[in-house]
Amino acid sequence: MRFTGWVVFMALALSALGLSGCPSSEGVASDPLENAAARLFESRLVYKVGGQAVDVVAADFNKDGIPDLAAINRDTNNVSVLQGKSDGNYATAVNYAVGTVPSAIIAVDLVGSGNLDLVTTNETYDQVIVLPGVGDGTFGEGKTLGLVSGSTPRAVAAADVSGDGKLDIITADSKSNTVTVLVGKGNYAFADPVRFAVGAGPRWVVAQDVNGDGACDLISVNRDSNDLTLLINTGGNFAAPVSLDCGTAPRMAVFEDFTGDGKADLLVSNAGSGDFSLLTGQGSGFAPETRINLGYLPTRIVAADFNRDGRTDLAAILFQSADLGALGVLAVLPGDGAGGFGAPLFFGCGSQGYGLAAADLNRDNKTDLVVADAGNATVSVLRGRGNGRFESDQRFPVGANPRVAVIEDFNKDGKADLAVGNFGANNVVIMLGDGTGQFAAQPAPLALAGKPRAMVMGDLNQDGRADLVVGVLGAPTLAVFLGQGNGHFTPTLGVPVLPTGSSYSPEVRSLALGDMNGDGLLDVVTGNTGSDSISVLLGDGTGKFAAPIEFPKISYPLAVCLADLNHDGKLDVACISTRDPDQSTDKAEPRIVRILGVGDGTLDAASMVRYTTGGGPSDMVLGDFSTKGVPDALTVQTSNDSLYLSIGTADGRFGAGNRLRVDTSPIGAVAFDFNGDGLADVLATHSVNFVSVRLSRGGGQFEAPSHFLTGSLPNASVIGDVNADGVADLVSLDQGTSSVSILTGHKQ
Repeated sequence: MRFTGWVVFMALALSALGLSGCPSSEGVASDPLENAAARLFESRLVYKVGGQAVDVVAADFNKDGIPDLAAINRDTNNVSVLQGKSDGNYATAVNYAVGTVPSAIIAVDLVGSGNLDLVTTNETYDQVIVLPGVGDGTFGEGKTLGLVSGSTPRAVAAADVSGDGKLDIITADSKSNTVTVLVGKGNYAFADPVRFAVGAGPRWVVAQDVNGDGACDLISVNRDSNDLTLLINTGGNFAAPVSLDCGTAPRMAVFEDFTGDGKADLLVSNAGSGDFSLLTGQGSGFAPETRINLGYLPTRIVAADFNRDGRTDLAAILFQSADLGALGVLAVLPGDGAGGFGAPLFFGCGSQGYGLAAADLNRDNKTDLVVADAGNATVSVLRGRGNGRFESDQRFPVGANPRVAVIEDFNKDGKADLAVGNFGANNVVIMLGDGTGQFAAQPAPLALAGKPRAMVMGDLNQDGRADLVVGVLGAPTLAVFLGQGNGHFTPTLGVPVLPTGSSYSPEVRSLALGDMNGDGLLDVVTGNTGSDSISVLLGDGTGKFAAPIEFPKISYPLAVCLADLNHDGKLDVACISTRDPDQSTDKAEPRIVRILGVGDGTLDAASMVRYTTGGGPSDMVLGDFSTKGVPDALTVQTSNDSLYLSIGTADGRFGAGNRLRVDTSPIGAVAFDFNGDGLADVLATHSVNFVSVRLSRGGGQFEAPSHFLTGSLPNASVIGDVNADGVADLVSLDQGTSSVSILTGHKQ
């Protein structure tokens, strides 16, 4: 089965809200951060921790062969330990107190007991805290190691620097411009701290044998002096520091062989210059840096073979800016084995992702990623697919504030493509798909005379190619683009929406296509919020339309839908009528409006009936939710976190709306049979970065909501099969990152 149809809806712009649980319609507690039992989409998995997690490690603390997780929580001054379970999930976090404002964590067997210990740095009181591992996944009381006052440690490593066979602890001290070495004496005892001068503001330290002499050298990553400091071990001491050039505001470095010559290289993330520095290993040091452009600000990085081709790849957490914090996105770059990298793939990783680790968490021989998400007080797990992609929302940049989209095969290659209308860029971007869920934006967007607020797709001129109709705010006409069948479109003259002489701007916020006069040709029906009316534009089969027929007295119409509501073989119209949010004096009561079609392209004004729905409706969909064989109306009420279901009747009427509670800030809905049981399910998009799905039980009853995390501040959602596997996938339009996010459907 291949989904060639599309579903699209429009949403009102809302401010970002924090994620929080709220009761469902049955009063059962519902939490968007609970992983769905029915995994309809392959979104990232989230597990709650004790606070704002800023770093995370993955290691086997209880020696059962399953990686566990430990995250440090900066606001609650503790470490959350989550033991891995055999099914690939994690047990509830157990918290262990550490010092004030912890900033970094490592897992290491400090004393050779065979048990992994946890080591954290704590900025406020210049401390290192050691949590001794018991070996069963629990940890003993923390042991405090003091550093020199004013150090402010921001990173930690463990290695045998002194060469005595015992592990030492090394910290990067951001305020004192030093690295500190605490020489291990065994049994968790350490010598007094010894500091070594490095560059300004070190944020990371690497402890590795750089020159192959068997002694552990140190490299600090100095954010404030925009360089690295290399300290060569001379046998328990260090030679004079050597400065190595890199990009601006470096944050972290990894020591791996990226060039395939058997010598470890140094790769640095430059959060200021938006690139990476690769310093090729020479066996005795490093060659001068080579810059690898990214175009985003990378911070934390990990290196691993994500696509199992034998070459080292890279993953990096991205920031918006130093002031705005994390973008909630990580980039994955495939390595070519010669020091180069392919084009990055982008995946959602949480609200404020900071810490990053890589491991095979579910033992499927594929490397997974785990992110410490301070914004949601969780750790996010992105399961690897083994091909360089991950189970999370994959993001594709499109343009400023994408608002509307349709899915169709625009270039006739049998693969799903996307057309995305960008509200902030006044254009439509065509993204051609490769059949695996990957998309490439075409270089020349379709220009518009204003902001796209509605878009529909269909064959307007009967040439077997998909055409586009776009409602543009600020323009008196519709934009019509005729498809050429190769992914390109020919613009036509604008199509007037209101009759000649009208003094209004139509402000079309919803569109529908259908045969309104029974001639076998597609017509357009528009919801004109600027003139409080609906227009019918009859198509002539060439991509042109007759003069609009306007039907007034429908206050601020939204979500225009077409269906044969009364089973007379003629298309009827249903929409939302509500008050104009830009007019403080508008006292219109929210209603569902139904108007019966005559069959000649006109509507029977006398048949207009209004039905009460919840306050402030933002969207509506039709579907047979009651399983009576007639269309029901489901409206979305953002203001009270609800859907209202109005049951349809055989004569084309709707009953009173029954309230169906959902989660925070719903802005739109899609009706679709997600589990293949023949019943219409409901997907609600929430402006706070998730969708919820309620599977139908029939008879207008639904299961409790399942949640799936999407891109940043979604405006709308579209359903279709983008990777040709016969399973419905989810496309969300992300205002926050000006991208579309793809959540691959999970085969049941």
